[in-house]
Amino acid sequence: MSGLRLLVTAGGTREPIDSVRFIGNRSSGKMGLAVAREALRLGAGVTVVAANVDTVEPGTRYHTVETVEELREEVLDLAADADALVMAAAVSDFTPASQVREKIRRSSGTTSLELAPTADILEAVRERYPDLFVVGFAATHGDPVADAREKLAKKGANLVVGNDISREGVGFGAAENEVYVVGREKERFVPRASKEQVARVILDSMMAEMDEER
Repeated sequence: MSGLRLLVTAGGTREPIDSVRFIGNRSSGKMGLAVAREALRLGAGVTVVAANVDTVEPGTRYHTVETVEELREEVLDLAADADALVMAAAVSDFTPASQVREKIRRSSGTTSLELAPTADILEAVRERYPDLFVVGFAATHGDPVADAREKLAKKGANLVVGNDISREGVGFGAAENEVYVVGREKERFVPRASKEQVARVILDSMMAEMDEER
């Protein structure tokens, strides 16, 4: 991967409800950081956009964000200088339709929360950078292949990594993962392994697809 400029997103976005609460997810950022680490080892120049991740990956250009909109803005800006994008961050599908600037108190009684859909970052990337090689992720309860194929078609990604987050010991927060790397013509099953090993397979599949497209 010497000379390749890789942009990686990691972690999970948080959408503020009030001044202290948020809508979030359980993503630790481990998968995205493993991809960044392995790409560095293979000689790539790596930029990481990390959403609410506690650690910084040494050797990378590092940008921190919190919300979907912040992530979208950073990715759209930084993708201009990238050869490929790996969107490993878990991005919230919804955000509160209106944000309360102070803490909502229990004494307020029963309350309701109206949600609005967030921006589709992959769609925005594909629209602005149609030639950028994009690897998306699809976190699914159950068999991930169907969701990965749907995302591949709808989002215009080159590869989609699907994983079943309902399984114990893999996925969000875990040290291991088990995924399918789904391309337009073939798919590759990666049995349960460390996230570093899974990252190697993802990058190997990415490079193979990029070589075929040249």
